[in-house]
Amino acid sequence: MKNYSKSTPEGTRDYLFEESDARRLVERELATLFKDRGYRRIITPTLEFFDVFNRESAGALPETLYSMTDTYGRLLVLRPDSTLPIARVAATRLKGAKLPIRLYYNQNVFTRQPRLSGHSDEVAQTGIELIGAKGLRADLEVITMALEALALSGAPDYKLEIGHAGYFHALCAALGAKRDTAESIYDCLESKNYVALQSVLDTLGNSPVTAALRELPQMFGGAEILKNAADCGGESAQEALTYLATLYERLEKAGYADRVILDLSLVHRSNYYTGIIFRGYTEGSGATVLAGGRYDGLIREFGEDLPATGFGIQTDALARAKLLRGEIAPPAAAEILIFGEDGFETEALRLQAELTKAGKSSEYSVSADLEQAIAYARENAISRLYTVGRQGTKEVVL
Repeated sequence: MKNYSKSTPEGTRDYLFEESDARRLVERELATLFKDRGYRRIITPTLEFFDVFNRESAGALPETLYSMTDTYGRLLVLRPDSTLPIARVAATRLKGAKLPIRLYYNQNVFTRQPRLSGHSDEVAQTGIELIGAKGLRADLEVITMALEALALSGAPDYKLEIGHAGYFHALCAALGAKRDTAESIYDCLESKNYVALQSVLDTLGNSPVTAALRELPQMFGGAEILKNAADCGGESAQEALTYLATLYERLEKAGYADRVILDLSLVHRSNYYTGIIFRGYTEGSGATVLAGGRYDGLIREFGEDLPATGFGIQTDALARAKLLRGEIAPPAAAEILIFGEDGFETEALRLQAELTKAGKSSEYSVSADLEQAIAYARENAISRLYTVGRQGTKEVVL
């Protein structure tokens, strides 16, 4: 039997040194942003019951879940998403809480990815959920925070694509296609496989609705695309377009016009989105680094009817981008190396504690003798060496 003790499972990896520093830096910056805006941290279990995600709205296929059983034989999964567990908490532990509820999280999610897809099975996410608030003001709060979070990453160029789940749903309803056909159209748009999209639509004949669906991949840009959008999805489609126009006008007024792109083809694998949906991209990362939207019906599935909106950011992706841009410097060498002579090891540790309180960075020498300590200091660019012994504390000239 092959031994895998020296490697990590596919889709996972170790994070060393500057990689870890970059990730923690991104997490701290985002946490500060969220806390300063009134959001409070929540941590949900890494293990959840399968029932939390066993719903059509989750958009998670069973074969993509990491599953196991507990001691009672109940089916568990590693959480593939943070929004559904938070919806569970909102409907149970936070039932009756004063609204709105502002929450943020920083935790890993797990999904089985296809081999050689280039995507990780374990992803670190930081995000927010605004629960119990609906309408333009709530959407503006979350979207502007998404833009600020992307700006905080330090990327010189970032964009936020915004669409509306209601527009696509209205077109599919007007199409009157079977469910599997509608899902095929959805999959083509989600994967941006526009050649396959045309093939699916070819089987449905020519109509104003199929023509509108064919045009979706080209329906991105500024406010002008809303004027050119097909008027064939009924009142629901028009409501979505009107809402997008108002939202874009507010974002333009706030100075975000050059950062926002309207995209009517935008869809999301999670089926719980009911209104605005958006995705964020930054220079240095070709993949989506931020995704979110409004999900007014999800918490109802757990027993409480509360509107909600939010987003999640892939902190790993932002950290990698920082590394590629050279923004994370290797850790500086310690200022002082402390060597304790035989019998004075604890006194050397006490001196290190005092130096730490004084704001000095230091290392405790584990060398066998002073000569080795001197060599270590020179090799590691440590400029000062203190010895602690019978004659007290002395500095050795390096």
